[in-house]
Amino acid sequence: MTTKTTSFKKEEKSTAGVSPASSEPAEKVGQASSLSVPAKIPSGGGVPEGRGGSPTSDLCPPTSVGSPELPAKAAGDLPGIGGIAGDYEESDFRLPRINIVQSVGPLSEDFDPGAVVLNKDIIVLAASTDPKTWGEPLNVTVLNAKKQFSENLPYDSDETPETVDTLDEVHERGGWIDWRNDEKPPWRPMLTALVLVEAPSAELAEEFSIQGPDGKAYELALWTMKGSAYSRAGKAINTAARFALRNKETGLPELHKGKWTLQVRREKLGTNLVYVPRLRQHGKHVDEFIEFITTLL
Repeated sequence: MTTKTTSFKKEEKSTAGVSPASSEPAEKVGQASSLSVPAKIPSGGGVPEGRGGSPTSDLCPPTSVGSPELPAKAAGDLPGIGGIAGDYEESDFRLPRINIVQSVGPLSEDFDPGAVVLNKDIIVLAASTDPKTWGEPLNVTVLNAKKQFSENLPYDSDETPETVDTLDEVHERGGWIDWRNDEKPPWRPMLTALVLVEAPSAELAEEFSIQGPDGKAYELALWTMKGSAYSRAGKAINTAARFALRNKETGLPELHKGKWTLQVRREKLGTNLVYVPRLRQHGKHVDEFIEFITTLL
């Protein structure tokens, strides 16, 4: 299914086809929830071969037989230095995810509620000492985002919710996303964003894999927002894409140019105490950093 990037250009009111970035699906999120990471990787048939017989691509350049770098025998079997070769699919790649730890669930067994955890392993934002106040801010950049719809299953359900791309598909399954007769809807919107997380400390900088032009360390991660997270953070991203971070000439979103901070606190929603995000935009990056961002994908 083709993903479309929405154009908000008023005079044209059109959409432009663009593939947003991604990785494998989130926990309890159907396969359709993944965004596709744009990478120029050989995909089998139709890929031209170099003189050594290896598929050519931006990641896997051909290596000349008998070159000084590789002996003649090995040159035809291996990609160039630093490259990879083979028939790749989305399942071959995996980006880490960030999650907000709640009071219940698997993550609560190892981390304090209210913390933001990367890859279920690294605390990138510690829980606030007072859960009722906003914690310390984490600097992030939203690179792109994809809205979908997910079945609204009970939190403790063992089933994997189905995920679809359009509201029409929800209706085809007899579902809806609005409250009716004081009952929650069987489906709900969700947003999966690819974010660039800035290391909040020198210690964590050693764990992050990307070095920025400003000397700081960064890491790519996926963030899936549903429920209160979609209402608080997802809609903030949608709104910025529509207004503050929209190219006024093309009408296309430019989320990657915005600087954001992420904070967490505990709130009472109905009868439940839930840790919710606050995602706020604070201006735009300088041109040098924006150029750096465009090289990441």
